[in-house]
Parts: sequence; structure tokens; C-alpha cells
Amino acid sequence: MRWWLFAVILMAGCSHGGFMPEKYDGEALEADRAAITAYEENNILITEDLPERFPFTKSTEIAGIQDETGAEMQLEAGTYDVGTDVPPGRYDALLQDAAGALVIEDDQGVRLLEIPVGVRTPVAQVDLAQGYTMTFASRDGELALAPVENDMMEMDGQGYIELPAGTHTVGTHVPAGEYELLSESLPIMGDGGLPRIYWNPSPMMPGLDEDMEDVEGVPTEMKAGDTIVTEYPLQLKKIE
Repeated sequence: MRWWLFAVILMAGCSHGGFMPEKYDGEALEADRAAITAYEENNILITEDLPERFPFTKSTEIAGIQDETGAEMQLEAGTYDVGTDVPPGRYDALLQDAAGALVIEDDQGVRLLEIPVGVRTPVAQVDLAQGYTMTFASRDGELALAPVENDMMEMDGQGYIELPAGTHTVGTHVPAGEYELLSESLPIMGDGGLPRIYWNPSPMMPGLDEDMEDVEGVPTEMKAGDTIVTEYPLQLKKIE
């Protein structure tokens, strides 16, 4: 009966190296003090995976304000080149009949937006610049593109404002100033080309949080010329 000896040897081997050896190299982990300070003082995320979570941070430019206006169009699923298939401009993108997704890439092929258009985001407002590519994916739905003016969005009487999914220029579509972020994240491409992502660890849950006054917001600052790049609707409250 030597099975017990084999078991002891096997267990000893597991305790030494295990079936899957550790990858940790034994060096002390160093905290990213700059990232900690940015979050603690300004609610801004600085992490290595930001380009994967918010791909627009890799773009050399965001369209921002578009003065040109295209014509209203009805599009089937497919990929469209802005300037050839779709005129440049600012549009309401309205999904009709079925769920789908809208993907916008800049002229370098960097993904700016990937919007799951459907129940949660039936409408998106997007800036389409010359050279951009727009892909609409849907099994049997159609996408209505309607040109919109560069008008300032209005707040309600208590200072709340909801931004639809898409791209919005601060100072043109959204008043500049200080806000409380009620949603989870506020992705911004700064006027100087530097992105910043505000983060709320306790965001409101659309459809569940009926009273926004009970939601804890975090302070944010939006400067004229900033471009908000969001894949979902955002809830904000202006700080007077």
C-alpha cells in the first residue's frame, strides 16, 4: 500500500510550485500616486486600460462643432464614408424597428463611439466629420439620420440636464461650468487634446433611481471647447 506515499509526494510538489506557478515576481507593488491624487481631488480616472475602456483617447481629434448640415437620410445596415456616402454634419441618429449598434471611427481608423442603439439609447446625437466612417449594424432595422442645429440644450427648473449618447461640445451644446455627475462616467476630450474621465462610484441606475435628488453626485468641471464623448445618456446637475 504505497498510495499514501505517492499522495504525500504529490501534495509536497503542489505546496512548492503548484500546478500553476505564481507569476508575481516578488517585487513590492508601487502605488500610482498621481492617479490616486487625480481621483481623490478631482474624481478623474488615470489607469493603464483607459484606451481600451474609452478608445477615443487614442484619437488625434474629435469632430466637435460641425457647421455644415446634411440631408435627412434613411440607412440600412452597412458602413458609410462621411463626405462620400453621408454629408458631414451634426445628426440625430434614430433607430427604427429593431436593436442595433452605431460605430464611428475617425479618419485614422480610431474608434470614437460604439453606441448600442435600442431601448436604452433610442436616439444619439453625433458629429460626423469629413473622412470619418460610420457603421450601422442591425439584423433588420433601419437608421434615420436627421440633421440638427448646434443649439444649446436646456436644463429643467432644478438645474438637471440629460445628455443623449453621442458627442457634445461644451459651450455650444452644453453650458460650461461646474456640475454634479450623477451617471457613472463623464468622458471628455479636452480642447487641448488631453482626455479626462470623471468617475462616480455610486451612480444613478436608469430605470431604478426615480428621484435624482437621492443620488449622490461627484463634482466635475466642463470647459468651453471640451467635447463630451458618451456611449450612453448622461445625467448631470448644474452647480450654482
